[in-house]
Order: sequence, then C-alpha cells, then structure tokens
Amino acid sequence: MTEHRPEIRRQGLGVSAGIAFGRAYLIGRDTLKAPRHHIEPDDVDAEIARLYKAIAASDKQLAKIKEKLASENESDYHIITAHQMMLHDEHLVGAAVEYIRDEKINCEWGLRRAVDDIRSVFDSIEDPYLRERRSDVEFVFERVLRNLLGRDTGPLAPPPDAIVVAYDLSPADTAQLHKAAVAGLITDAGGKTSHTAIIARAHEIPAVVALENITESIETDDLLLIDGGSGVVIVNPSAITVAQFRDEQRRQVAVGAQLHAMRELPARTLDNADVLLLANIDSPDELEDAIEYGAMGVGLFRSEYLFMTDGALPDEERHYQTAIEVMERLGGKPATIRTFDLGSDKLTRFIEQADLDEANPALGLRSIRLCLSTLGRDLFRIQLRGLLRASAHGPLKLMFPMISGIAELRAVKIIVDEVKAELRSEGKAFDEAVKLGIMIEMPSAALTADLLARETDFFSIGTNDLIQYTMAVDRVNEYVSYLYEPLHPALIRQIEMVAVAAAAANIPVTVCGEMAGEPMIAPVLVGLGIRELSMSAVSMPEVKAAIRAMTVRGTQDLVARIRNLPTAADVRAVVTDYVFGLTVPRKPPA
Repeated sequence: MTEHRPEIRRQGLGVSAGIAFGRAYLIGRDTLKAPRHHIEPDDVDAEIARLYKAIAASDKQLAKIKEKLASENESDYHIITAHQMMLHDEHLVGAAVEYIRDEKINCEWGLRRAVDDIRSVFDSIEDPYLRERRSDVEFVFERVLRNLLGRDTGPLAPPPDAIVVAYDLSPADTAQLHKAAVAGLITDAGGKTSHTAIIARAHEIPAVVALENITESIETDDLLLIDGGSGVVIVNPSAITVAQFRDEQRRQVAVGAQLHAMRELPARTLDNADVLLLANIDSPDELEDAIEYGAMGVGLFRSEYLFMTDGALPDEERHYQTAIEVMERLGGKPATIRTFDLGSDKLTRFIEQADLDEANPALGLRSIRLCLSTLGRDLFRIQLRGLLRASAHGPLKLMFPMISGIAELRAVKIIVDEVKAELRSEGKAFDEAVKLGIMIEMPSAALTADLLARETDFFSIGTNDLIQYTMAVDRVNEYVSYLYEPLHPALIRQIEMVAVAAAAANIPVTVCGEMAGEPMIAPVLVGLGIRELSMSAVSMPEVKAAIRAMTVRGTQDLVARIRNLPTAADVRAVVTDYVFGLTVPRKPPA
C-alpha cells in the first residue's frame, strides 16, 4: 500500500522524545452529538434520573480503570480520580439538573449547556497547565454522554507496536495505552502539559501533539514514523527515510544507554565540584523512577496533590504517613516537603466553595498567603503537625512557597513555633532542629535575599514563577509568550543575587524550576554558584552528563561573559556555543 502513496511530512509539537515506527491505529473521533429537545414537565424527574444513572455508570467505569492502575503502583490513577470528582461536582451536575428543571430540556442538552459554561471559565484562565484541563471536562462529558446513548465506553485495544492516532486522548485511555505496548502517540490537539504529553513522558512513549488535522491524512495501517524530539511525523516514509531514522534511533538508544550507565556516578565537574541532583515529585509512587534515574533525594515534594486528588481534605495522619512513606522509600536520602501551594491554577474544593471571585488569581490569595489567611490557616496547622511529627523519623526539611519578604516569613515561623509547642505539650516527638526554608519566586524575595537569608535555613529558587512575575508574562498568550525566557538578563541577575546572599549567610540554595532540568542552562547555574538542582527525574541523566563535562572555572568564565549582555538572545548565543564545545552525550529535546 505504501508504495502507491507519497511520503507526507508534518511538523507538530514533540512532547516525549524518541523515534518510533509502526502501523497507524486510528481512533476516529466520532463526534457524539447531544440530542436536543424540550420535555414535558412530567418527564423532568425521569430525565434527571437518567442523568444520575449515566453518571453512576461512568463512575464505576473510571473506578475500574483506577483500581487497575493503582494495583500496578502507577501514579496516573490520580488523574482518573480527578475525573471522578468532576462527575459529582455541583458546578457540572447541579448546573445540568437546573437546566433540565428550569428550561424543560432533555438531560443530554442540559449536560452540554453546563459543560459549555465551565469551558468558558477555563478559557479565561492564564495558566497553561490549567487551560489544558478544559479537555478534562469534555472527556467527562463524552463518557457520560456515551452511557446515556448506550455507546461503547470500553478500553482501547491497539495491537502491540502500533502508533495511536487520534484527535485527542482522554487520560483514562492514555494511562492504559502504555500497557498495550504501543510504539507512539500522535494527536491533532494537545500541548506540552496535556495529559497525553504528561503520561507519554512518564512512560517514555514517543509522542507528537498539536498536528491540527493529522487524523485526516492517515488511514488505519499506514506506516508511520514519528520523532518525539523534533515533532516530525512522516506518513508512508520511503525506504531511504526509514534507513536514515533507523540510524538516528540507534544513535539515541546508544546515547540513552551511555547516560543510564552514569546513574551511579556523581554529578561532579572535571575540577571536582559536586552538584547535588534532586527530584521534583507529586507522589511517593514517583520515587522508584527518581532513584532509578540517580536522584540523591527529593528537592521538591509538592504536597498540594493530597488536596487535589481525593474527595476529603487530608488530615494530620495523612500528612504524617505520606511524609513517612517518602522518607522510607528514599532510604536515608534527604527530602524537602513544600507546604501546600494552592490557589491560582491549583484549585481544590474548599477554595471553590469559598467563591473568592478574584479578578487575577495569580496575584491573589494563593500559596503561603492562603496558609496565613482565615480560609487556610487551620489546614496549614494540620499539615505542619503531620510534617513535624514525621521529622522525627528521618532527614526531612520543610519549605514554604511564595514568600514575599521578611514579614511573611516571620508570620510563618510564629505558627511553626506554636505548633511545636502544642506537640511538646502532647508529648509527641519531632525534630527540634528541623530545617525551615523558603522558595524564592518573586522579585521582592530575590531583592531582599540578603535579609531573608538571616532568618531561614535554606533557599530554593522556583524559576517558573520567578520568570512569570519578573517578566509579567502570560505564557499562554501567544502575543507575549516569547518573553518567557529563562536566560533573560534580569533573571540571571536575580539568581546570582540569591546565590551570593545564600553563600554569605552560609546556607544552601537549590534551583527547582524547569531551568534546573535543562542541560543547556546547567553551566550558567553552576557558574552562578548553584550546587543543588531539583528536577523531573527523566532530566537527570543529561544534566549529570553536562556537569561531568564542564569545569567550575569554565562556567564562571561563561557567566563573566554573559553577565552584562543586553538581551536574552545574546546570552543564549554565547551559552549555546559553550555547551556545544563540551564533549557530552545528548538525547533529543522532549
């Protein structure tokens, strides 16, 4: 078949590196239409009953998927839990019921109206990760609608080594596809933070998204070649093209093996300076992979996932047991747990019920501000009790997010001291000398780092928010996304300012944003004085390889050359020349 059809090349967004060959397994997006008609008043209760029956069926289907994932020690089940929560959310179900009652319409139409209302809210949200979650609402709607219409909702069953082609993939589908041993994934829709991308990277399945209409160019069983690093998709590749990419695939496999072989080696520069590589995680389940990739501890445990993946708010025992599990799995390696960073894009039920109606949540009641408020203070104290009790059992550090200055830091420490006093009076053990640190995520904190360093035990620079707040940039806005630049002179100066302040106060400083996992940026951070980097586990081998190929003196010379350059483009050009002068194995970008 392929010899009669020309080779077609398409460029998408590579979100999970690797080259894959396989036959297309096309999932047609049979656009389910929600039937629309008005009903008699006597039929309202029957329509509402139909809706709840379909919701119950959907809940059971998702529970079965989640049970399978959890039993296999997968963290993906948290995504399915979020979908189950949506099924019972009053903003969705309650609104649909109101439409049915008030407008006398059938339940499919009422549900569609409620979903459209929610999607319009998502459209106005700035954060890219949360905007991607618009698709979650649509996936939940489609599952309920299929149950209402009696359509199949069974799992996908592609043959082994197939490349799955779809308009988009639901989290439930994507989370199960890696178990079917598929070779790759390509979709019309999606972005770097879509579930297809997140799960594909977690399971190292090559994936390309944002191809717009690739499903219209492919037929089932077409031969496909995809490069998840460059974002290239080739339909019906020629023999010459296949041979070229086979060579590149072999090279990448060899590089991967070379990088993996460094797992037990230290991240040590050629002139014997050690850099501590730590993992960013959301769940204890992620630690097995993190250690396999060579993590020397956890530099950032995002504790807010406990609030976002279950119906009930976590109690003291849940915080305690989770921290204990993290430390047990680390086997003596250090763990830094960040207190909950909720608000803005990270919503949970108690925040939604508060109905804050903030015009700009990113600049509002979020993170440590929420913890210090009447809305979040009790939950903050509960978390502190659990974490402090856990500190008696291993090397645990507590970190507070989004500290803007000394006043906030002191307010936090007062609460910590109060909680410690409570535990002492109750005879409950904790580490009296537990280390307390802060995240530097705002220019106000970077500019007063010398003052903050006197009153805290360590710093962690959260570069994602630091870039956002320094540049006043919405990454989703296509008109200004080019300003989200980690090598901007303003950011480099702030990182150096924080590193200098930490060194003067003799406290450690970590970088834990996306910058930490970029091999191209590692020399800059080392040259600025950073000796601890916390990142996604999959980034560690390449960052370690880069560190082992450089010298501290060389990185300091690099920083001296870029320190006074006027633009990010100028900085990037010099850094790129430096990095490509290093002898280091490299995998393609993801």
